[in-house]
Amino acid sequence: MKKDGTPVPNHRSPFIVGYGGSGVIKNIGKDCCKAAVDNNLSIGKKVAFLGDANRNGSYASHILVDYRLVVPLDDEVNLAEAATVPLAGCTAYESLEKVGLKIGFSPSTEEGNPVTTTGLGKTLLIVGGSGGVGSWTTLLASALYPDLRIICTTSSPESREWCLKLGATSTIDHGSVNDLGGGRNGSVDYIICLSEPTKELFGSLAEVVKPLGKICLVVAGDGIKSLDMSFIFFKSCTVCTETVFSSCRSGFILNQKDQIGQIFSLFSLGKIKFFPLAPGWKGIAGTLDWKSALQDGGVMDVLSSGHCRGKLVMKIAEDKDLDHVDTVT
Repeated sequence: MKKDGTPVPNHRSPFIVGYGGSGVIKNIGKDCCKAAVDNNLSIGKKVAFLGDANRNGSYASHILVDYRLVVPLDDEVNLAEAATVPLAGCTAYESLEKVGLKIGFSPSTEEGNPVTTTGLGKTLLIVGGSGGVGSWTTLLASALYPDLRIICTTSSPESREWCLKLGATSTIDHGSVNDLGGGRNGSVDYIICLSEPTKELFGSLAEVVKPLGKICLVVAGDGIKSLDMSFIFFKSCTVCTETVFSSCRSGFILNQKDQIGQIFSLFSLGKIKFFPLAPGWKGIAGTLDWKSALQDGGVMDVLSSGHCRGKLVMKIAEDKDLDHVDTVT
């Protein structure tokens, strides 16, 4: 069954979920051997990969992945760390770019150095800052825009502490967005919304966003069908949406392999100091032994609670085979 309770179509059953992770290349298709060599991909190579929504996912010991979504890993990055990057990292990357906070490398800069501007005088609001995508959004924004004011919404003292560790300037309660100040002038330049845009929440975002500001909606739910755009219209704001699967569904219009690679480069350059693995993740049932994932208090319980800090990963492999680590959120 799908999340909404409808059955999976017969032609997609059994349906395997999971769309990002890391592992070791076991084989290479004969039609992409040259492309694999050109992209430094070879059998036995450690890689990170983004899944394709048109194929079965990565909750499996083996997965077929398009080479255009695969990135080779340096030895300094372990598979658990690498698995946090493709799905959540790309979503964060593309969301930041869509609101105008560019991350991409520039040919005019010294090779290997990303473009950075300070972000002085600008404010970014991240709604839902402590989850997997929120963690990567905060890390990337604070790494590349050191003077940017980053505000994360949180729901607990632990989440607040986590967001500040990631580089947030401050945090507010989920229900206190209006306290930032709004009206015709607003108070926030950029908004990345990682929660369903309910009528109440979107009304608050419309209130606090500045004229000509930008809002990126990452979660689609029933609320997105009936957004009140009236105040947004009179502020001449931009509202966009984000899903990493749009690219592969439309002929790979984005170079997501490079996006993933740039995130790893930020780590190599010391711009990002750590990967946002959930605190104590190894102690959660199912992370190191997928057969325990459905236990009470296991990884699936933690995910469904909606209160996970950082990124959870789950190793899906036989006991003696530690090659494959798959992301689960």
